[in-house]
Amino acid sequence: MKKLFLSLTVLCLTIQFVQAQRFEPHIDINLGIGVLPTFVKDHGKAKMLPMSLTADYKFTKNFSLGLAASYSVTESGVHQFLDGTTAQWRNNFSTVTMRAAAHSSLLQGCWNIYGGLNVGYTDSNIEMMQGEEEKVKAERGIGRTGSNFLYTAFLGTRYCLGKKIGLFGEVGFGVSIATVGISVRL
Repeated sequence: MKKLFLSLTVLCLTIQFVQAQRFEPHIDINLGIGVLPTFVKDHGKAKMLPMSLTADYKFTKNFSLGLAASYSVTESGVHQFLDGTTAQWRNNFSTVTMRAAAHSSLLQGCWNIYGGLNVGYTDSNIEMMQGEEEKVKAERGIGRTGSNFLYTAFLGTRYCLGKKIGLFGEVGFGVSIATVGISVRL
């Protein structure tokens, strides 16, 4: 019985070692454009489409760690207050995060489905174009600048077009609710 258990243990470890040798750690660089900006709910108009840049180090077949940065410029519509006065503002919004993702190994070939968490920092710089900042802050809770801690989840997919290049799409919160773009494997 001891010999059978020892033989099975050695066999399992050998299979695991052989499978681990086939995977090569790599970095995926993703450049994306937001197709559904976060501030669309405020009827804002994107003056600069949300842009994102991520670098993910896939150190095992199923896990990666990375960094992400994103930026957008949104201009509000003219907001009318109860007293009849109006205000309009521009929001320069950026994020810098660390991200961890789990990757699916269920699909073979060119598809990669993944999901994970972002943890980082956001900065919102509000420029008043017209109106009084105090009224906007009192009624809408929007101040001149604001920096916050960000923690959010994301779900994405990557499709390879070749050995080193592919397309990706992600859903999550940040500068855009939905992002699409190009992915380059280093």
